[in-house]
Amino acid sequence: MGGMALFLVCGLAPVASAQTRTFRVVCYNIEDDITNHSFKIDATTPLPGLIFPYSGGSTTNGGVLEGIGEEVLADGVAQPIDILALEETSSNPQTVAPIVAGLNAFYSVTNPLASNMYAMSTYQATNSGGTNDGNGPNALVYNTFTVQLLASVPVDPPGGAANLGATYGEYREVMRYEFAPAGVTPAASNEFYIYVSHYKSGTTSTDMTDRNGEAQIIRNDEANNLPASARVIYVGDYNVDTSGEAGYQTILAATSPGGVAQGQGIDPLNVSGSTTIDWESATTNKSILVMLTEEDYELRYRDDLQIMTSNVYYGVPGGLSLATNTYHAFGNNGSLTYGASVTASTNTALASDLEEGAPLSAAMIYLDLTNASDHLPVVADYTIPVSVPPVKLGGGVLSATNGFKFALSNADGSAVTSGEESRIGFYATTNLALALSNWTPLSNSVLLTNGVLQVNDSNSLVYPQRYYRAVERP
Repeated sequence: MGGMALFLVCGLAPVASAQTRTFRVVCYNIEDDITNHSFKIDATTPLPGLIFPYSGGSTTNGGVLEGIGEEVLADGVAQPIDILALEETSSNPQTVAPIVAGLNAFYSVTNPLASNMYAMSTYQATNSGGTNDGNGPNALVYNTFTVQLLASVPVDPPGGAANLGATYGEYREVMRYEFAPAGVTPAASNEFYIYVSHYKSGTTSTDMTDRNGEAQIIRNDEANNLPASARVIYVGDYNVDTSGEAGYQTILAATSPGGVAQGQGIDPLNVSGSTTIDWESATTNKSILVMLTEEDYELRYRDDLQIMTSNVYYGVPGGLSLATNTYHAFGNNGSLTYGASVTASTNTALASDLEEGAPLSAAMIYLDLTNASDHLPVVADYTIPVSVPPVKLGGGVLSATNGFKFALSNADGSAVTSGEESRIGFYATTNLALALSNWTPLSNSVLLTNGVLQVNDSNSLVYPQRYYRAVERP
C-alpha cells in the first residue's frame, strides 16, 4: 500500500505477522481392502459412513470424517481434518480418490471454494509381491488449504520394494510424507514428517519379529535420512498386543537400531515407555480402555497409534508441537466396557464435545463409525508457528447475518484516516499460496467506518479457514 503498512487484526492494536497454526492429524485403518469378508462385503471403495456421498447419506451427513472435524478438543478447536493417514486401502483410484471427492463434495456444499480443498499423495504404495489388495497399501489425504505435501517417499527394506515380505518383516510398504504449512516457504523450522505404517498382524513369535523388523527399518530410515532435529510422527496400525513388544519398544528407543541418537518416539498414552501394559486382555482399567481402537463394534485391542518425537510431544519451540491433551481414539473416552460397541448407550465420548450447531449427532457418528471400518480413528491436534501475512482471522461463522468486527490500523498504531479508507480494498482466500489476483475481492461485502471492518462473507461458514488481506484498491 505504498508507504502505508496496514494490519488487519482482531482487536484495537496491530499485531505481528507471526501466527500459530493448528493441524488436525488423523490415523485411520479404513478396512477398504477386502472381498467377501465376514464383516464387510466387497470393500474396495469407501464404506458407508466414512464420508459423503454414500448410500443413504446426504449433504447433512458427511460421516466419520465430518464428525472428526466437528469435535472440539482440549485446545478449544474444531476444524476439518488437515492430514488423513490411511491404512488398508485397495489403491489410490479405487479407495483414496473417492475419499478426496467425498470430502470436497461435502465441504463445497457450504463453500464453493472448497471443491478442491483436499488432495491425495499420488504415489501408489505397494505390498509384498507387488499387489495392491489384501490388507492393502498405506495412503494419504491432505487439506491443500492448510498444508503442502513436499514429498512422498517409500521406506522399503534393503534392496527395495522387491524385498517386501518375511525376510525383513515389512509386508506393506511404509510411507514417509514430508509437509510444511500452506502458503509459506518450506524451511527446517516449519517442515515435519509423518511415517505411515501397517505392521504385520498376529500373535506368534514370528509375527512379533516381523513387526520389530519393520520398526527397525523405520527408525534407521529416520536416522539416516532426516535432520537430527526433525519433527516426526510415526502413525499407523501397529498391531501391538503389549507395551513390552520389541517393535513398539524399538520406536520408543533413545537411539536407532544403527546407534544414532535421534528419532526417539513418545507415546502420549505411555510417556514413560512402560513395558507392562496389556492391550489384548479384558480389563476394567479405564486408563487402558481409553487406549483401545479396535474393534469399534467389539472394543478389545489397541492397534492404532500416533507416536511422535520428543520435540513434538514436549513442544520444543521452533516447530511442530502436540496440542496438550488432544490425542485420543475418536469415539472412545473410556466410558465403554471391554468388548462393547461404540454404539452402546453408556458411551459418552462425544456427548458434549461436538461444536455448537454441529449437523451430526453423537449417536449418528457412533453408527457411522461401526459402518465405516472396524477400527476407530486416532486423532490429535498439532500446532506450528508460521510467519506470513496476512493475519488469520479466528474461527466461527462469517455470514451475512453474523459478521465479525475487526480493527484496521497503521503499522505505527495510528488510526486509519478517511482518505486511507477510501483507497483500501479487502480480499479473501482459503489458500495463502494463491497470488493476490486469485483472491476474492470483498469490496461489496465490507463496511469500514473509522478504521473498524465489518466482514460479512457468506462463503466462509467455518469450512475452510479463511485469510484476509488489506491492499490498495487497483
